[in-house]
Amino acid sequence: MEPGAVIEIINFLGPPICKYWNYHRNLKIFLDTLRSKKEDLNCRKEDVELRLSAECHSGKAPKKEVEKWLKKAEKVSNEAQSLEDKASKCRYVSRACLGKLIDEKIKELIEVYDQGSFPTSLVIDPPSNVGQLIPTQELVGEATVKEKVWGHLMGGTVCKIGVCGMGGIGKTTIMKHVHNELLKETKFDTVIWVTVSQEFDVEKIQRSIASALNKPLPAEDKTKRTAELSEMLKERKRYVLILDDAWKRFFLDDVGIPEPTVDNGCKLVLTTRSKEVARSMGCEVIPVDLLSEDEALRLFSKHVGDYLLRIPTIEPILKQVVEQCAGLPLAIVTVASSMKSEDDVDLWKNALNELKENSTSVEGMADEVIPRLKFSYDRLMDPKIKRCFLCCALYPEDFDIPKEELIEYWIVEGLIDEMETRQATHYKGLAILHKLENNCLLESAAEGKCVKMHDLVRDMALHITAVSPRYLVKAGKIRPLLLEEEWKDDVEKVSLMRCRMTEIPSNFPFSNCRTLSTLLLQDNDISEIPESFFEHMIGLKILDLSENNYLLRLPDSISGLINLTALMVHGCSLLRHVPSLAKLSALKKLDLGRTGIDVVPRGLEMLAHLTYLDLNSYGLQQIPDGMLSNLSRIQHLRLEAIAFENVEDILRLTKLEIFRVRFDNLQDYQWYLSLQSRRRFSKYYFTVGKNYYSYTPGEWDKFVSLVELRICENSVVLPHDIQKLLFHACGGMRSLRDVPSLKDTTDLRECMICWCKQMEFVFCLSCYGILETLEVLSLLGLVDLKAIFQIAEDEVNASSLRTQTPSPPNIVFRLKSLFMYRCDKIRKLFSPELLPSLQNLEEITVNNCGGLEEIIAASDDDEEGENNEAAGNNSIKSLALPKLRVLFLNLLPNLMSICSCRSTLVCNSLETITVLRCPEIKRLPVLLPHLLNGQPLNPRSLEIDIGKDRWDALEWDDPNTKSLLAPFCRYW
Repeated sequence: MEPGAVIEIINFLGPPICKYWNYHRNLKIFLDTLRSKKEDLNCRKEDVELRLSAECHSGKAPKKEVEKWLKKAEKVSNEAQSLEDKASKCRYVSRACLGKLIDEKIKELIEVYDQGSFPTSLVIDPPSNVGQLIPTQELVGEATVKEKVWGHLMGGTVCKIGVCGMGGIGKTTIMKHVHNELLKETKFDTVIWVTVSQEFDVEKIQRSIASALNKPLPAEDKTKRTAELSEMLKERKRYVLILDDAWKRFFLDDVGIPEPTVDNGCKLVLTTRSKEVARSMGCEVIPVDLLSEDEALRLFSKHVGDYLLRIPTIEPILKQVVEQCAGLPLAIVTVASSMKSEDDVDLWKNALNELKENSTSVEGMADEVIPRLKFSYDRLMDPKIKRCFLCCALYPEDFDIPKEELIEYWIVEGLIDEMETRQATHYKGLAILHKLENNCLLESAAEGKCVKMHDLVRDMALHITAVSPRYLVKAGKIRPLLLEEEWKDDVEKVSLMRCRMTEIPSNFPFSNCRTLSTLLLQDNDISEIPESFFEHMIGLKILDLSENNYLLRLPDSISGLINLTALMVHGCSLLRHVPSLAKLSALKKLDLGRTGIDVVPRGLEMLAHLTYLDLNSYGLQQIPDGMLSNLSRIQHLRLEAIAFENVEDILRLTKLEIFRVRFDNLQDYQWYLSLQSRRRFSKYYFTVGKNYYSYTPGEWDKFVSLVELRICENSVVLPHDIQKLLFHACGGMRSLRDVPSLKDTTDLRECMICWCKQMEFVFCLSCYGILETLEVLSLLGLVDLKAIFQIAEDEVNASSLRTQTPSPPNIVFRLKSLFMYRCDKIRKLFSPELLPSLQNLEEITVNNCGGLEEIIAASDDDEEGENNEAAGNNSIKSLALPKLRVLFLNLLPNLMSICSCRSTLVCNSLETITVLRCPEIKRLPVLLPHLLNGQPLNPRSLEIDIGKDRWDALEWDDPNTKSLLAPFCRYW
């Protein structure tokens, strides 16, 4: 071969060989670079995820490019890790090939890293479709299931999905996450969430679906109701219906749910503990498995405190405790919460021993589940608190238990240690509820006013009560089948509440109930109780027959229940006969409210231990003199349906804390008030007037209602700590100046003035002090009302000034809600000068006020502005109500504008605008934060209800505003 050819071959092969040798020799350098670039990428990925978490609020959705980059970064990082793993096992001859792959992966890591720089926001506003976000917890270990469900929802072939698994495993949590992500998608028109629960009730499900659609379902006939619901769903076209906690098979047609098909694009998702239920309903079954060891440890440490894993003596025991929880999320959270922040190693050892030794199980549940749930119950050291918890199982499944009702029940059961006052006892009850919630044995419900038990926790409680103490609970079951073997002679508590029973069960063992202490039969349709029914229930302490609307009489055998501590028949409106109570010397609570009795039951005066008495019966005319004075322990007394005159009797009740009463006239009321000036009630409701109107105190504890009285200056005295005040059809009062005692109140939160025909103003300068505490003002039927605010005290009779408003006061009012109805003479609501004092106003509702022309009146500056406009000066004045959320205007035939043509109202918090049947309104000059940058910020945060014709006729200062607001409109 010629030298030239050899040189040519060397020049051709040299660079590849050199590169090959470089990969072979410098593999470690390449590997170190790979690790470094992988770590850089992972750090950027974590930063992006943290930013995304912070920005994803108020329904905002991640940008698609961000989601795509995160997936790509995860994929490339995993591939880099795989190459690292290969390098540890690489043979000598393969080093060069591996080095080449690593070099290429380094370049890809750098490229993906550079793509992850997002200088602008990572999120976008989702389209305004339907539904509200459901609060939920972080997913741990269930992400795979969520992805499978999501894939079927986004795909076109599977229309019915069954998410299956044991109780407490996280099915509902997974679907809450899916539900919330569906709200960000545009594929479906509606997303509906309904809880089915164990006691399947077709009507309940139908009404729940209709409620989610914001539609009424009035039909009482089952066939019509089903047809109406079906039409509602068909109108929504493509929807996802999530039925949570289904226990048995049912036919969709029976409920009124159209069959989901590929053609209609609808989807159905069930969560259920039974795969058979899902299969029998034609669902694609997706099982939910228990958490892995790592996932369980992560969830446990999140709830118990991460730092405990760094304590060498506790860490190994903690891991064994997690193992005993068997991967069940509910059990893990429950146990972790009971050991939260516990750093005593001996307590951890004891906890582990208790978990290992407790091997009880509930029928139908895995053997390892109930003992783990029971662990948290066992850690309630106080036996009374344990019994408080078990009492919750007497209520139906998925039932929101009112906190006050539950605490009252604990009090009459003797489960709360007796305190000096009833209020202190109530606080003790709240503390017990707090402890039970903190230990995950109860959940908060109804915005904190109620509690409820998780299904599995309730099952655990019922398992405990199947042995000792023995409970028989059929609560919420529709006309339940009661078996003879269930009526054992050691049963202590029986709950048949809310069962729609029309009669006492025929197999109820009248003669074999000597150990029975509690019998709950409320919320049924029982019309008759056998005379001998209670003869052998000598141990009965609590009897609740409330809300049995067809019950006419109580049997005479009740008179022999000498151990009875609580008798409740509240709401039995047809009840006329109550036998003698003379022998019921142990009775502490007697509730005869809203019954039909017309005489006080015989022997009432003998009940010396009574602490709670409700005699608020509409048929009861009077209470015999001296009867109440014997009841010296009374703490809670309600009798406002009776015109009460025996003031001396009440004065002897020195322990009275909660008092609801009606006085016939102002003299009796004010005489009582003067004698009780040093008494401090925790709650009261004083009604004064010959006619009784039932008003609910609402959220306020201290309420005075003045009905059909003649109000003259200095004629009314009010308690200084009053929270709510009502004037109903009172004459002689032209403004609140006629009630000087208002100046001495310190906590007035709500004032209602209804049908007081001579009222011309509400507030004058001498009344402004109450606006420092007043939050809610309701004005109804004030046919002579000229203005809410009067200009000066000495001008009340100056007709020329009656429509003026005062100079700006030096205080900011606390007023949050203003409600007006049938106040036909008022023309302007506020002056612009008054707005700085109304900075806390959140709701304005004006309904059927025929004379109203403007919400905010024009000022002198506005008139001057009109002259300037003619001269070429087009400046617009901004007015502000920064906290206003709701503006509701209905049936206002003369309303022309919210404010003058030279003003704009800035409302940073506005959520709802309703303008209905306001034919003269020309402008809607409301400036929203959504429009400050020219584009809406959050489509879900605003609703505009208005007639289509009225919307089209509105005039706009800025022509772009109408097009920006149009997507938020619901036309009526």
